[in-house]
Amino acid sequence: MARKTAAEAEQSRQQIMRSARAIFVEKGYGAASMEEIRGRSGMSKGSIYYHFKSKQQLFLAILEQNIQDWLDKWKQIAQPDQSLTDKLHALAVHWVLDFDNPLISAGDEFVASHSDEPEVIKKMIALTQLHHPIIRDILEQGIAAGELRQEDPDMLTYLLFGTLGGLGMAHYDQLPRAKVLALYRMAIEVFLHGVQARQPV
Repeated sequence: MARKTAAEAEQSRQQIMRSARAIFVEKGYGAASMEEIRGRSGMSKGSIYYHFKSKQQLFLAILEQNIQDWLDKWKQIAQPDQSLTDKLHALAVHWVLDFDNPLISAGDEFVASHSDEPEVIKKMIALTQLHHPIIRDILEQGIAAGELRQEDPDMLTYLLFGTLGGLGMAHYDQLPRAKVLALYRMAIEVFLHGVQARQPV
């Protein structure tokens, strides 16, 4: 039997991930099984475990792809001629809209079920940090244009990322979407007020 080409192997991997994602959304992380994923994908057991050694590894791969899709979508939203303020507000809206992602519930369940595993937590932190480059890029542009003070871009990135991430509690507190958006917009204004370049008197 001929070995699969790299393209065919990747196609199989993506098919497994699509099927698994649908099951995780439907059932949650805990109730989903590798056997059910195998049946939904139409792949052999050997093929499933060739690509993913465990349900945990499979779910982490789906989370990473999910974040990459979010980043790719942001690249389509961001416009080179946008002002710093408009770009940050657009980022805030993009962030809030992701609360509609049907994978969030399974993701929360996954984190809760592996909270005592250092390697999983380390991987989750690395995944969240995939957001940092786009935030840093926006802020560096603002600094270069003289719109923001000459501060350490890494410090500003952590500050803004922490603000956007922390405000996610508004979603979990089940605030109306309009209020969540208003909070994020307010946070951008507060952030800008604190770090905008001071105009000479």
